[in-house]
Amino acid sequence: MIQDKNIPVLNSLRAIAALSVCLYHYVCTVTGLVNSEYAINIFSFGKYGVQMFFVISGFIIPWSLFHSSYTIKHYFTFVAKRFIRLEPPYIVSLICAIIYTYIRLRSPHYNGVDTTPTARQIALHFGYLIPFFKDEHWIRPVYWTLAIEFQYYLSIGIFFPLIASKKMYLRFISYAIILSGPVFMNSFLPYHLPVFLLGISLFLYKAKIIQWQELLVLTAASSFEILFYHDIGTFAFSAVAHISILFFTQFKNKLLSFLGDISYSIYLFHSITGVLILNYCAHLMLSPFYKVLLIIAAVCITILSAYIVYRVIELPSKRLSSRIKYKKLKK
Repeated sequence: MIQDKNIPVLNSLRAIAALSVCLYHYVCTVTGLVNSEYAINIFSFGKYGVQMFFVISGFIIPWSLFHSSYTIKHYFTFVAKRFIRLEPPYIVSLICAIIYTYIRLRSPHYNGVDTTPTARQIALHFGYLIPFFKDEHWIRPVYWTLAIEFQYYLSIGIFFPLIASKKMYLRFISYAIILSGPVFMNSFLPYHLPVFLLGISLFLYKAKIIQWQELLVLTAASSFEILFYHDIGTFAFSAVAHISILFFTQFKNKLLSFLGDISYSIYLFHSITGVLILNYCAHLMLSPFYKVLLIIAAVCITILSAYIVYRVIELPSKRLSSRIKYKKLKK
């Protein structure tokens, strides 16, 4: 078993995932900025950074529960810890997104389809309930992944004892439940469960709960379903995350570690701060050279704003969450 519960390579993967999604939105979704089909085709793969996040969550959440001696009696404490850790930065980003939307709607250059956020729409963002109402939509589209992650947290807290059981038949029951997800649903968490399973399988292997033969079976089953129900991009980015965690556990890079620390804030704010700059300046940049400079500037502004949010909001939330311990049960 790995004695240190910290896995250095995860921060590098988080950084790559966040920057991939960031560049995808900047290059491929900002109207009138990039006209090169070649560039758009290349950077369009960046959207699969989301699946990389799913593999990371599939690994790190049960890994943390395992090292915390978690039991089902700790479920509500676990949910509270995740809520305290993730909700404050999300709420701040939501407030900024609402302000951004109001500003954008009043821009003389705006020709999109955004509408003024309603009280009902805003309320549904708390609890990530937008997908359950067909007539509503996310204020910022990137929030859809937060709903999937939240559904995963609620689920893994319940099924962790089954997944991490030393009894093989119980583990295989959990595998069957997970792999049946996309068979019965083409949305919500069940559709993405095979991607999470790639990370879960690594947790089981690194924690010495399963041997390499079982890991191989799980990896093959997950990969098959990803290729069958998703696409090659999802498989490729998921595989990179899986292989990196499996073989390059101790990989560490200072720049990627820094960006990995603030990756959650980068993800939350890149479609607000960076996109705001690009939307207001894209029509002014005519040459490819200046467009590249504009995208670089948007990335730098996003990183700066993410760092500020990380220091002021996210880091205190993270520390507060870490102070909440699972109470030891009396024998």
